[in-house]
Amino acid sequence: MPRTRGPAGERAPPRLRSEGAFLRDGTEVWVRPIQPSDRDMVHELVASETVDTLESRFFGAVRPEVAEEEIARPCGDDRLCLLVLGDRAGRPGILGVGEYVTTPGAVATVEVDFLVATPFRRRGIATLLLHRLGRAAAESGIARCTARVRPENLEMLGVFRRSGWPERERTEAGEVLVDLALPAASGPPRAGRGPPMVAAGG
Repeated sequence: MPRTRGPAGERAPPRLRSEGAFLRDGTEVWVRPIQPSDRDMVHELVASETVDTLESRFFGAVRPEVAEEEIARPCGDDRLCLLVLGDRAGRPGILGVGEYVTTPGAVATVEVDFLVATPFRRRGIATLLLHRLGRAAAESGIARCTARVRPENLEMLGVFRRSGWPERERTEAGEVLVDLALPAASGPPRAGRGPPMVAAGG
């Protein structure tokens, strides 16, 4: 199926909506684009994470308020930020955040980043976000997906390696640069209220 294009050859925006999903342990969650009204939940997510976690996500020292502003930026033609929402201590909260930002180049490419709340790691949230972002990018005519990962972040490297998409890796300036080829239609198949359980960690 040909990739979707808008007027004058521009990329068409992805079709965005809230979707149900199931984590590896059967927990039901919801995935949707970030909204301006999510700022309080973003604040709670950032406040609950350690400095090391934020530095790993933002590749260097970052103040919590700066991290909040970066995550809460609205989606646009060149950025898509998705939230995984679920139960946190008896009330709705953000379990994980994933975003892509388009990067310049001859081939349409997006760079992806993730932040999964520490208590919810290794339950398939990063895998779920990667496939949702990949599907949205492919629907917009994006051909490739890249990421920068610290070498010690074996969980995230495992998520990319288990994605099922053709992959290349190289090390540069102390970081692992991951390059994935996106299929025309990516992500777990849709079925009923959500896709099948996420089988991988991350």
